[in-house]
Amino acid sequence: MGPGALACAGERNSRNEFMGQTIVEKIAQAHLAEGPKRPLRTGDFVSIHPRYVMTHDNTSAVMSKFKGIGAKKIHDPRQLVFALDHDIQNQDESNQKKYRAIEAFAKEHGVDFYPAGSGIGHQIMVERGYVVPGSFVVASDSHSNMYGALGAVGTPIVRTDAAAVWATGDFWWQIPRSIQVVLEGKLPEGATGKDVIIALCGLYNHDEVLNAAVEFSGPGVASLSMDARFSISNMSTSQLPICEACTSGSRRRGLSDSRRRTSKIGRRIHPSLIVTPYMPAESCSISMRSHRTYLDPIQCRSCNRLRKWKRRRLRFRRLTCFHA
Repeated sequence: MGPGALACAGERNSRNEFMGQTIVEKIAQAHLAEGPKRPLRTGDFVSIHPRYVMTHDNTSAVMSKFKGIGAKKIHDPRQLVFALDHDIQNQDESNQKKYRAIEAFAKEHGVDFYPAGSGIGHQIMVERGYVVPGSFVVASDSHSNMYGALGAVGTPIVRTDAAAVWATGDFWWQIPRSIQVVLEGKLPEGATGKDVIIALCGLYNHDEVLNAAVEFSGPGVASLSMDARFSISNMSTSQLPICEACTSGSRRRGLSDSRRRTSKIGRRIHPSLIVTPYMPAESCSISMRSHRTYLDPIQCRSCNRLRKWKRRRLRFRRLTCFHA
């Protein structure tokens, strides 16, 4: 490597020192257990201390992993949430025995436990105040992306990582690139958040957002209900801007002191939540022309209550990736 290459590398590192962070980078920075002594960037491998880790019926499998790595004690029982919600109609003795073992383990270690019939685990996480704006919450389930609806980072982890969090409080994670989706217009009557995310999946179906976090912004976001935000996030690793509904919901639930401390992270991040796209030298533009789609009864086959409504326009424009 010649002096010219070294100079270019030095200039690039200097730019990175002063470049703003995406919402994912900011939240990861706030929950950093071990990593670079500088602002986090896309591609960094870090050790994250998530505020909570949720497991469901697979808790029994995580228990086996936990014992398999030689762990004897839960690092922080308050960090764990068990919610049985997958196979609750199965009354076979083998399944009931598994449920009893999970409950006994939770009682032994002082873990928050929600038995079968309490509700879907992810709904419990958002309704009981485990997820708040600015928090980093993981679950051993692919739908934990849903937490992004509240302006949090929610990401799935495998059972081995869940066992590592039980034992140490932390897990390894690589900071993903972020892609911004700008929503313009307003949903027509009868269209739902599910229709929005299905339309986007149809528009970008060639791995354009593979292994990426998606930030939603634009005037169209303000018209989305919380139900719509949850539906959109549930099908993508996404962050939506923190809104009054997110913060007021947390206040109404009367969070514990520990959860209030987590929510302060969200308040610090809020002013610059929607990051202005920037193009560092090493990034590549994936800007595309505006796409227009019409949400009508023919296209919105996911809608449970199909009915006729006036055909209106909702435009989606995907901008650029923040990092390559």
